[in-house]
Amino acid sequence: MAANDDEGVLITRGSVRRIGRAVARVEGSPASGPGGPSGAAVYNPGVQRARVTTAIPTGTESSPSSTGAARLKVRDSAGAWVDGETVQVYNDFTMPASLPVGRMVRVAWIAGQWWLVSASCS
Repeated sequence: MAANDDEGVLITRGSVRRIGRAVARVEGSPASGPGGPSGAAVYNPGVQRARVTTAIPTGTESSPSSTGAARLKVRDSAGAWVDGETVQVYNDFTMPASLPVGRMVRVAWIAGQWWLVSASCS
């Protein structure tokens, strides 16, 4: 192991050949194949359950609200739903009123922000 990050790593000629063959196999395989190249994975936790902690006001596509907040619900090691982190929630839905504190909602991670995707009506 190199003592200094500026030092190189020695690779044997055999390792270089094996790496070269592996790269050629992957680059030569179809993208849909099991060993084929694919795009980089983007962090996407999908749709998450959450409870409103700061009222989420109504918004529009051209002027989404960004002052709401919700606490994500996550599963613990026993499989029970527990409170996770509190996150800022953006909303571009036009609603008759703000979503009050305590309301259950669903939020999704879109373009680096948590966005409201659905809410409980009662």
